Amino acid sequence: MITDAYFDSFSTKKYRAKNPLKRMFIRRFVGRIEQLIAAAGPCQSVLEIGCGEGFLLGHLSRTFPDKSFSGVDLNEHDLELLREHFGDLDVRAANVYDLSGLPGGYDLVICAEVLEHLDEPTRGLEQIASLGAKRVILTVPHEPWFMLSNLLAGKNISRFGNDIEHINHFRPRSFRSLIESHFEVQELTTSFPWILTLNQPRP
Repeated sequence: MITDAYFDSFSTKKYRAKNPLKRMFIRRFVGRIEQLIAAAGPCQSVLEIGCGEGFLLGHLSRTFPDKSFSGVDLNEHDLELLREHFGDLDVRAANVYDLSGLPGGYDLVICAEVLEHLDEPTRGLEQIASLGAKRVILTVPHEPWFMLSNLLAGKNISRFGNDIEHINHFRPRSFRSLIESHFEVQELTTSFPWILTLNQPRP
């Protein structure tokens, strides 16, 4: 259970928001990721791409202390905040379009809430696939429900609920179609207002 104190320890606006319904949705989302990690099978080394200031990465590292967690993100400021909270985690700056500098050897890669921001999501998937992980967890906002939830919260009204940073908009079928260019989808599920998948490399 993610506590309110944990939410409040982060500076990212969506985590500091006091709306209990929004926090419930985030807790459920993280719970589904935990379930997908369990479904992925035995894994020791886990990488999160787009870890930000460590909300998900830090929580998972405490929930699964038997696993080794590391993370990458473009925003060096967020990484500095992460290091302050979770000094034991290996995190570094990297671009999803170029992951060649990472050491590799990951059993599981998690890329949550990233692909909707990319001009070239297929290119991002190509880089993720190049890491050679046994399993990959990918998540994106579930449209139109994500935008609708923003509208109901009075957010981004002039853009019909769309976050200004979101370039791509996915439904389960279109998300599966994107992923299958590089992976086999083992499980596709939803946790309002997100889509989550567990995937394995193509033979």
